[in-house]
Amino acid sequence: METLIQDVRYALRGLARAPGFVGAVVVTLALGIGANTTMFGVLDVLLLRPPAHVERADRIVRAYFRRPVRGEGLSTRPNTSLPAYESLRDGAPPFASVAVVRPTTMSLGRGPEARQVAVTLVTHTFFPTLGVAPALGRFFGADEDRVGAQGVAVVSYGFWQRRLGGDRAALGRALQIGRGTYTVIGVAPSGFTGVDLTGPDIWLPVYAALEESIPAIALTSRDYRWVRVIARLRDGVRAQDAGALATLAFRRAAAASERRSDTLYSVLLGPVQAARGPSVTSDAKVSLWIGGVAALVLLVACANVANLLLTRGIRRRREIAIRLGLGAGRNQVLRLLVVESLLLGLAGGAAALLVAIWGSALVRGLLLPGLSDDTMVLDWRVLAFTGGLSLLSGLLAGAAPALRSSRADLSHALRSGARDVTTTRVRLRGALLATQVAFTLVLLVGAGLFVRSLRSVQSLDLGVSADRVLRAQVDTRAAGLDNRASNALYLRLLERARTIPGVEHAAATVGSPFGTNLGTDLRVSGRDSLPQLPTGGPFFNAVTPEYFAALGMRIVLGRGFTAADGQDSARVTVVGQTFARLVWPGEDPIGKCLYVGDDQTTCVQVVGVASNARLSELVEGPVLQYYLPVAGANAGAAGDIINVDGVTDLLIRTRSPARDAAAAVQRALQGTEPNLPYVLVESLEESVAPLQRSWRMGATMFSAFGLLALAIAAVGVFGVTAYTVSQRTREIGVRIALGAQPGGVVRLVLMQGLRAAVAGAAAGLVGALVLGRAVASLLYGVTPADPLVFGAVTAVLLAVAVLAAWLPARRAARVDPIIALQAE
Repeated sequence: METLIQDVRYALRGLARAPGFVGAVVVTLALGIGANTTMFGVLDVLLLRPPAHVERADRIVRAYFRRPVRGEGLSTRPNTSLPAYESLRDGAPPFASVAVVRPTTMSLGRGPEARQVAVTLVTHTFFPTLGVAPALGRFFGADEDRVGAQGVAVVSYGFWQRRLGGDRAALGRALQIGRGTYTVIGVAPSGFTGVDLTGPDIWLPVYAALEESIPAIALTSRDYRWVRVIARLRDGVRAQDAGALATLAFRRAAAASERRSDTLYSVLLGPVQAARGPSVTSDAKVSLWIGGVAALVLLVACANVANLLLTRGIRRRREIAIRLGLGAGRNQVLRLLVVESLLLGLAGGAAALLVAIWGSALVRGLLLPGLSDDTMVLDWRVLAFTGGLSLLSGLLAGAAPALRSSRADLSHALRSGARDVTTTRVRLRGALLATQVAFTLVLLVGAGLFVRSLRSVQSLDLGVSADRVLRAQVDTRAAGLDNRASNALYLRLLERARTIPGVEHAAATVGSPFGTNLGTDLRVSGRDSLPQLPTGGPFFNAVTPEYFAALGMRIVLGRGFTAADGQDSARVTVVGQTFARLVWPGEDPIGKCLYVGDDQTTCVQVVGVASNARLSELVEGPVLQYYLPVAGANAGAAGDIINVDGVTDLLIRTRSPARDAAAAVQRALQGTEPNLPYVLVESLEESVAPLQRSWRMGATMFSAFGLLALAIAAVGVFGVTAYTVSQRTREIGVRIALGAQPGGVVRLVLMQGLRAAVAGAAAGLVGALVLGRAVASLLYGVTPADPLVFGAVTAVLLAVAVLAAWLPARRAARVDPIIALQAE
């Protein structure tokens, strides 16, 4: 131990004499380690870290429900019905307890002061299943989790602090949530978000709050798949065995119900971390790839630091030779050099924490949208990871230079000093530089592929102008309104919206793009069947006349709806272009008849064809879609044709960008009536943005890490070339003295500096091809071996390498031969 302490002291004194070298190494390692620390924090939250305050989280499982779907293979969904939950609760003995989770949003308060809050509906078994204790008060029990029970609520610690002032007197306070009044009986512990990353503000008992979210028929019907199920396994029971027993209980209950098709379902049990599957989301896949990208950045940084250490080792050859000559063993010298590299690694790790603190704030919003403020991305787990990675980086970067330096030939080193450069050392430095360039090219190609994918996605014709459309929604169930009253409220809001300055068009609709879409029985006159598409359908929306203008859709044939449609006995419809093309190929669809819903005898006449619009996904196949008119509080013609539940949205087209107009529109609509629940107003872009997130994540993070690696590699090329010039100053002076032209000297130095870069680029192209094929499923509109991306990235990388090597090459061409020879 005493010897180790002496080595540490000696290493610190030696490093203190080289502040420039230490600064370059620390900054390089800080960038590489910081990138990995940031990504580990994200992946830890997504995939590894157990939820806060949950007891023995490894015994908590999520239930998923899988069934075969004709033409699609197996479909796995996290949602099920309350009767299905009850069958698992009562008939699956491997579970110590089972609970329901239903995230949603609700209105807090009424009128101008109304706010939207995140609410999770849970059974009274939820908190005991997780083994969590309240920070204040208590959790609700079985007698409070039943239909008709007096409303009680548990609030999050953050909500208690922000909205209730952190006052213990908040217990017993009444909150108007939706259309009910709930008494606060408990406060959850700080940092507790349940089993999801986006923690709620309030937890409500699901049975008592049922009418706030869904019709009462959901109590008994297996058709309403709206809840998620979590469970705690009994001790000694494996998840696989528990899943088999749960499947038996589920199918047994389904066989006794009216939904015998549910007997085809299997119950799968997944980890409490939802991102781990069983169906891994594209966001989680991209995050894993970005974690791998960060590892490549660290390898580039380590290769750069290894080159710096190798350079320092060459300059210290005489010092090391003297230590060996005075009796120090080679193992002692090796240990000293390793201690130096480990100290540099720890210093880089300390600086990396600053990089991670800054970077995590940026990455958090991109990779973990909606993450609860109570969830810390950087915690002791991340600190431990950073410490271990710092030591590993120091060892990885310093091992080869330490071994090379400790094997110095004593007599040769004393004679030649620092000017001697062996072929082996040159090759090692070249190999390290080629490694940096290869990894950098792989990262830049990945960035190019994702950037092109993102541009392809962003250039998709959605069929609607999402940047100028606002969607407004009101929780009319919270106001206690039936369908007729709800429709009347929406129509009053529609009239108010049309008077708001800056609004061009406004429409009420049942369903909307990237929102709710409806389906029902449909028959076409003269057709035995309709085309079967992978997207399903046909789907319909019930709309008011300005719907197409509000969304920026065109009527390409015939006409749209008018105010008279839905008021008289004539029943009409507008179909989408794909519908018209596939159902009546080569025919004029105007005047054709559809038979919709239960009434299969009355003709609903086609009066127009509208341009296609995306239904729910950015990348989707053809969709069969048609539109029915809505007019009046009873839903007009659509209400006569089919049982329309009620208007769900207002679509408002603004003259300015929708994001800029959203606040003013929200205030105007909220003030329409004094007792109105919260009116949610958001741009249609906000509905589209999550669908683009995986491509945006890949493009942003691959680009950021690729540019970081490019900067490190450029410094590596510059450093290697500059050092080579310093070692060959005498040779260059002789060449110039013998008549060599400056241009020839520049070419000579450039060729030697770029040899490793070209070799690294060639290896990197092979690695990039492998990467492209691996991420092919995450790309869109670009091939994994896109020649434009590969060509542009290679050209940019070599151009940067040329520039980095040209700077020391130009300096070499200006060497004064007399001064160079005198220096020798």
